[in-house]
Amino acid sequence: MFFKSVVLNVLIISVLSSSALRAAEWKLEPSVGIRAQYNDNVNMRTEANNPVGSTGYTLDPKIKLAAEEQNLWNLSLSTRGKVTRYQDLRDADSNNVYVDLGSGWQTERVMLRFNASLTRNTNFDDDYDTESPLAGLIDDKTERETTSLSPSVRWNLSKTSRIIFNVSTTDISYNEVTSTSFRAYTNDSIKFKWDWQALQKHTFGYTASYSEQETPKVNYTSDTTVLSVDYTYNLSQSDVVILSLGGRRTNSSEIIRCVTPNEFEVTGMCRFSDPIYSDMKTGTDDGVNFNLSYTNQTERASNAFNVARNIIPSSTGSTQEQRSVNYKFSFKNTERFTSNLLLDGSEAETIGGGDSSYDRTRYRIEPSIYYKLSRDWALSFKYSYINQNITNTDQDSTSNAVYINLLLNWPKLATTY
Repeated sequence: MFFKSVVLNVLIISVLSSSALRAAEWKLEPSVGIRAQYNDNVNMRTEANNPVGSTGYTLDPKIKLAAEEQNLWNLSLSTRGKVTRYQDLRDADSNNVYVDLGSGWQTERVMLRFNASLTRNTNFDDDYDTESPLAGLIDDKTERETTSLSPSVRWNLSKTSRIIFNVSTTDISYNEVTSTSFRAYTNDSIKFKWDWQALQKHTFGYTASYSEQETPKVNYTSDTTVLSVDYTYNLSQSDVVILSLGGRRTNSSEIIRCVTPNEFEVTGMCRFSDPIYSDMKTGTDDGVNFNLSYTNQTERASNAFNVARNIIPSSTGSTQEQRSVNYKFSFKNTERFTSNLLLDGSEAETIGGGDSSYDRTRYRIEPSIYYKLSRDWALSFKYSYINQNITNTDQDSTSNAVYINLLLNWPKLATTY
């Protein structure tokens, strides 16, 4: 309730500050994407579970409404639909909806922001970015609804130092669950950061964060506290290195709740629920959190590298420690032609609320090219290879997918008043 009240108060402030809407520029940005694709393992099944390939088609319309008054406020509302149909696999079809709201209001020293999003999609989307640890084990394409609210405040103490305070709440729920392994959960967090520029190229800081996760279906709850030091080094105008290193403590426990007596028990009495899983991990787990990134941006090329170790929630409602690495490269060959490469890998280990049956490693290789046909039309080709391994059973799932995308961006409709 504390998190919800903070979010509500900041939202009210954001709405009240919108009274300053004057001399604003409003823009309407519609676009639509049409995709044809083929994947040789749509459901990311293991080799022993008979992988099935299929051709699919996606319609991806999007419309964005944006407004801003320079150096005072900004507002954006983006809505997107994504409909995918497969020729040979009816149970893999999906109808996804994405809504994102972002707003900001600022003075010379203070900036208030409020972001919110609503997503309705399948538990692992047809982009094959499989966040579900059960991908490759079952074909349950259960619809998932994600609601997220995130207000923040940034206060510039001086020209070289600032304080950032952020609160976020995320709620995950599943509709018509056919597998008991998917469980709804909530995740709330508070983050406080202070940084200052010590020298021209060096910035130092401290971050303290606290998060809570609760999975009511299995009476599981956990909280994580992280204290870290931050460092940013601007090697040049185009090269930046950012490092965050700290310690974390995660406390996992099972909530003991009173359940309703059955007809054979004395009315008015109360009995306590029994543990659902005898092997559920609980207790205290200490570890190290870190995030190291390097970015390079020139007129024609960009490089971004990141390696991290963090705590994440799982679609099973448990808590996992994830170690990840990713690299993105983009090169503008000509004015119209661009080449891209994405490499990423991750390893997830359950530390609370479940057992090692959901631990996995995963990596992806994804080259793509983008060609601008005209001012409004663009064409892209992408190949994606994904390999996932369930750690304790050593079961591998792989997929090879090819995408052809045609994108139309209508000219922006803008007005000022």
